[in-house]
Amino acid sequence: MRQKAFTLIELLIVVAIIAILAAIAVPNFLEAQVRSKVSRAHEDMRSIATGLESYFVDNNNYPYDPGTGWIDPSGYYGNPKFQGLRPITTPIAYLTSLPKDPFIPPTDNWPDTYVYYCIQKVLPYGPYAGVMYWQLSSFGPDKDADFYFIQYDPTNGTVSNGDIFRWGPGLGTGK
Repeated sequence: MRQKAFTLIELLIVVAIIAILAAIAVPNFLEAQVRSKVSRAHEDMRSIATGLESYFVDNNNYPYDPGTGWIDPSGYYGNPKFQGLRPITTPIAYLTSLPKDPFIPPTDNWPDTYVYYCIQKVLPYGPYAGVMYWQLSSFGPDKDADFYFIQYDPTNGTVSNGDIFRWGPGLGTGK
């Protein structure tokens, strides 16, 4: 009596089909993860922007931060001090806590929240003259601080060069 079983060729064909499906599915899954983190960064920045604008209404200025962590991390040669967004969480909680940047770079020298910059000065010239502004940034999917204001664009690939930015009233696109 002969038993029915799969032949070696049939098993190899099934394994090859599964490998092809996995090769298609895994990159799409990874890209979906990056897209969701980008969306989260935009939503977190929108929440922080709401807190900053509420702070502005009560105090007639934005929290001062002359660029800690921006280009030169406050002149410190250890961990930079990122205090700029603290006033929107305490003593009055415009935000209960600061959201963490989903694209934290693999180093201890940067904060785990978004980088904030505000000099509390009205811009004296240019197309935004007379506007007091602030800026938020995330390191973006490349997890690298691009100090030349390179805006992340997903059409250049999921992990393309560039950071995610949000500017205060009247500046930038501020998605």
